Amino acid sequence: MLLPALLALSQVTPTPAQAAPPTARPEPVGSEADRSSQSGGQRRLVSHSHLFALPDGAVGYVPVSAPAHPPLLVLLHGAGHRQREMVEHFEAEADARGLVLLAPDSAGETWDAVETAKEPPSIDSPLANRLSHRFVSSRDEKRVDAAIASLVGIVPIDRARTVLAGFSDGATFALAMGLSSAEDFAAVIAWSPGIAIRDVSPARGRRVFVSHGRQDPILKFDVTCGEIVPLLQSEGADVTFLPFDGGHDAPPPVKDAFLDALFGRVAGSVALPLPTSAATCEAPGEREVPTY
Repeated sequence: MLLPALLALSQVTPTPAQAAPPTARPEPVGSEADRSSQSGGQRRLVSHSHLFALPDGAVGYVPVSAPAHPPLLVLLHGAGHRQREMVEHFEAEADARGLVLLAPDSAGETWDAVETAKEPPSIDSPLANRLSHRFVSSRDEKRVDAAIASLVGIVPIDRARTVLAGFSDGATFALAMGLSSAEDFAAVIAWSPGIAIRDVSPARGRRVFVSHGRQDPILKFDVTCGEIVPLLQSEGADVTFLPFDGGHDAPPPVKDAFLDALFGRVAGSVALPLPTSAATCEAPGEREVPTY
């Protein structure tokens, strides 16, 4: 049942728009009140939207539009423990699409594999430099997996429609973790990643959606275009690359483009059209695929 465990973990105070009336309590899935919460004959998971806390700083969100077995969008923050901001940034999309959101938190200021890859090259140890750009597993990967397991214990999500997504450093980590054959995500989304990290055991054929602003002043477009996308292709990923005119951002047309492709188009979508051919880049000059 959803309610008892969800309420026990509900330490995040909902915003006024999200809060239920003071005397209202959401009912367990399958209860009489829950069965009466329907739209067009489809049973809904909850009668009120819920923002709630999970262990290790993770934040979850269940919209009132969520069906009985909703899809899950896992959102990885950029540097600085911004997991709640990630949920707030995607609440409108969750409401429109019936998506459950989960935003885990990194143990450090950013995700560990990203922090390792950011370390300056070791002049004395080329091997150490190469290993810093390779992903096998990590402590933060286990934190993300644990957050998903905690959520699955209280919300009956559809594991076949679980997508790992991230922005900035979170996008870099999402690509590293999400391409691992040890994980079973339906797809991976990376909005404005910054570092190419090679998976030691990539899941070939996994769908990957990458976007980047051509004028990004923080994480450079040509790194995504000239290093990250070619590396993903070399690992056998099914890559869709969507460049756009803009900075370090995931604007609504870009968010909608990827979410429409994975979860279906919804009314009000302002999605940019996705490329119909294989991912191509417009970065200046030619770069070799990283050999990390």
